[in-house]
Formats: sequence, C-alpha cells, structure tokens
Amino acid sequence: MSDLPEEYFKPVSGKLGQLIYENPADGVGPRLQFFVEIAFAPFEIDDESVSPILRVDNIVVEAGSWKSLQDRVVDFPYAPKPGSVEGAVLLFGEHNPADVTKMNFGKVEDGKVIVSFETEVDFEIEADRDDLEQVEMSFDLALAVEPLRISTSLEKRCQGDEAAISAEVGKLVDLESYGEIEKAPGGFIYPVS
Repeated sequence: MSDLPEEYFKPVSGKLGQLIYENPADGVGPRLQFFVEIAFAPFEIDDESVSPILRVDNIVVEAGSWKSLQDRVVDFPYAPKPGSVEGAVLLFGEHNPADVTKMNFGKVEDGKVIVSFETEVDFEIEADRDDLEQVEMSFDLALAVEPLRISTSLEKRCQGDEAAISAEVGKLVDLESYGEIEKAPGGFIYPVS
C-alpha cells in the first residue's frame, strides 16, 4: 500500500444515483439499481492538477426506493463475480479498478443518505503508476440523492407514454418516494420526495 500525502483523495462531495435499468439483449431487467459518485478535492501530482472521481456502479439490492437503503448493510462479492459492483477511480485518463465488497447505509434525511465503505484502488494496472500503487480509501459521508432516471430502452418500449412508463416503474419501486414523472434532457426522471 502507498503512503500518500495527506491532501490526496479528500472527498468534497458525493451523490447517490438511481435508475430503472434494463438491457433486453442481455436478458437484464428491468430493475432498480444505484450508483455512488464521489468527487475529490483537486491536488497536484507530477506538476499537474488532478480532480479524481470515484464511481461505484451496478449496485443492485432489494429496495423499493432510495429510502429503503436506510440502516442497511449490503455485501458484494469481489469483481468480476456475479452480483459484484463495478468500481473505479477516474484519474490519469484511466478507470483504475476499485474493489468495494460492503456498503453501510445510514440515516436518510433531507434528500441525503449517509454511506460508509472502504475500497482498495489499484493504480498499477491501468494507469501504470508505481508511485501510487494500491491505495486504501475509507469513506463516511452524506450523499445527495439524484432523481430516479428511466432507461432509454424502457422509454422506447413504452413509446414515450408517461402513463405506460409509470405503470412499468410502479411494478419495481414505491412511487410514493418520488415526485411526478418529468421529461428531462436524455429521457424521463422521477424527482426524489
């Protein structure tokens, strides 16, 4: 493990994204899945200012909405086993792999959810960085909850009809945790309530 300067990888913000995902070609979905994105304060490395982002995708848990994550501990197998999450730190133009095997979700309040987890990021594989090597990171922060997005394939399958989309989404999530469906750039969303 690398011993890093104190100013490296200090989280400044985070968000919990959610989407109704489906991929009929691969026989996936529709299902509710989440992602976590954490932005770090810029820092200097090799005389270059960098602003890394940690992204953890494909978080699939039994949940009726983002609110049902409260006080839950969720375990995941190591990637690439089925049920694992995809984690990476975007830095040096590369997706540097990050292993996340457990997430602790805490209190849900004011459109935010507390999350705690640890990860180990490998900068040797993609970025070929011997100075960073493998880095352990630990997080305990409030994530701003993003609106529920609807997959393009579900939108197309429902021919853009809001009532049909809502009928399909209502089979998967507790719509009382969300506002009314809205047209947004790139598709449809349900704001958090």
